[in-house]
Amino acid sequence: MLQKKESEKPKVIEKLFERYEAGEIPEGIITSADVVHAIKATGAELGSANPANFLKDIVRSENANAIWPSSLKTKRITARQRYGAKRVLQFVTYAEGQEEPFPDRFRPKKETPDYSVQSASMSFLARRLGRKEETWLTQIVVNLRIVETQLSIFSPLRERVRDVTHLQMGMKTQPEIDAVYVASFGEDAKLKSLTNLHILISCEAKQLNQRILEDQIREQVAKAMDITKAIEAPRIDAVKPIAIAVVKHEFDSGSEKAIYVVEFRQIERAMFESDWRPASESDERLYSMPLDAVSEILYRVAPPIGGLNA
Repeated sequence: MLQKKESEKPKVIEKLFERYEAGEIPEGIITSADVVHAIKATGAELGSANPANFLKDIVRSENANAIWPSSLKTKRITARQRYGAKRVLQFVTYAEGQEEPFPDRFRPKKETPDYSVQSASMSFLARRLGRKEETWLTQIVVNLRIVETQLSIFSPLRERVRDVTHLQMGMKTQPEIDAVYVASFGEDAKLKSLTNLHILISCEAKQLNQRILEDQIREQVAKAMDITKAIEAPRIDAVKPIAIAVVKHEFDSGSEKAIYVVEFRQIERAMFESDWRPASESDERLYSMPLDAVSEILYRVAPPIGGLNA
């Protein structure tokens, strides 16, 4: 059952789409002012103090497809978040083969492998004081070296890894990147490559019952490319996105909350520049950039940590 706030949003979305169809909103890009106007025009019982999060609150929820108006589903219309310049969202048509407004492609499956990690290296008091927030999840991932474990043991690049360094949590870009790492990899003996590889790792963290948002990850890759473009000697050759989410999973021993990690294939800088860097605000090529999962692992954490599995 939808909460009151969620149940009020479909009529606002329909009002916005009505204005777009009438030619009042160029390219289907909705601004904060448009959202506030639609809230007032429909009499929706919604606050208008933070319209920038209007779509974010929908798409990150597991109820996203239920919230989305049926009239737009019939027309095969969905939306993506847009960032900067007071933009909120953009109406777009379904991709080829898409059957629902917000596909949820990255979730653990029954066959997803699991791996146990210790948390005794975190103090007992710290584990007791845990919170259900993305920043706390990121703190756990950093403290337990989960990204380092992923790249060293499960990644297709594991035989080449030389070092992995955590740089920052909460990089204030649009969209924000929850954690950033840099990693270097040695020569690829199989391909007889004579060059090393330097990669920026962008991490997106999601709490329980939140979806991994593909367009958000694409936007993060683009930002990561921008902020590392001028770096030389060594140059950042690629960006590798990683998504991290708290999930409730049915193991053979019973239901348990775990950390689900999805490692995506790195996006090479040269290919990004030639194929996916937008040439203008209306350029859609970034959203066609493939996100291919190359490894998926469920990390089972013990002893339990507050805000995660305790």
